[in-house]
Amino acid sequence: MRKQRWLWIAAGALFLLFLFRRNHPLRLPSEIEEPLFAEAQQCLRTDRTDEAFQLLNRLVEKRKASCPETHFQLGQLSVKSDPIGAIYHFQRYLSQTTDGARSKIAMQLIETAKKEFALTLPLGNRTAETPEYIRLTEVLKQMREENARLKAQLAQTRLSYAPAKEAIKNTVVATTTPSEASRERTYVVQYEDSLSKISLKMYGSAVKWKLIYEANRDILPSANSLKIGMKLRIPALKATQ
Repeated sequence: MRKQRWLWIAAGALFLLFLFRRNHPLRLPSEIEEPLFAEAQQCLRTDRTDEAFQLLNRLVEKRKASCPETHFQLGQLSVKSDPIGAIYHFQRYLSQTTDGARSKIAMQLIETAKKEFALTLPLGNRTAETPEYIRLTEVLKQMREENARLKAQLAQTRLSYAPAKEAIKNTVVATTTPSEASRERTYVVQYEDSLSKISLKMYGSAVKWKLIYEANRDILPSANSLKIGMKLRIPALKATQ
């Protein structure tokens, strides 16, 4: 009889805990309360931008809720080294915030990133009429439409958002032949190189930089870790890539 009474007491306590949790859900910490975010800010204050870039990327992967400030900072760090990646992060920021003043800055930085992307094109093709630039504009339009859908979803849930689809498609520029791209090669990093520029040189497309990055993770702690004279493995391009 005594044992049965304790079982009823335990069941009652669990029921009360359930009601409390339902009426008082646990608050998800904001992104600026995350240890990874604080560590990244310390790295930025001491000019360790590569480490900050890694930490902020880890925070984006870790969180299921929105993290606009993290995307904004990743965009700022990527404008010159990876303009397409910068556009991606600024678009994520715009889909997750209502800050009008910062949104204007993000849109201005998107335009800056578009200009940086144009600089990766051959000298004769740096105009808004080129197929590559028109393709980029179309991609941005698709990203804005996707962001509008995500923003509406965020307004309902507030705690999570669906990761955006990979929006950037292959843009081919005739700077390398298919036979060259289909075999593995080595590239020596030169002055003012970025992964996007190397991708353009080796594959004829600036958006395949991730293939190079993944193939060299043993010597590249981040996408911004290139150093002059560094030897990179350029993986063979498969027919489906």
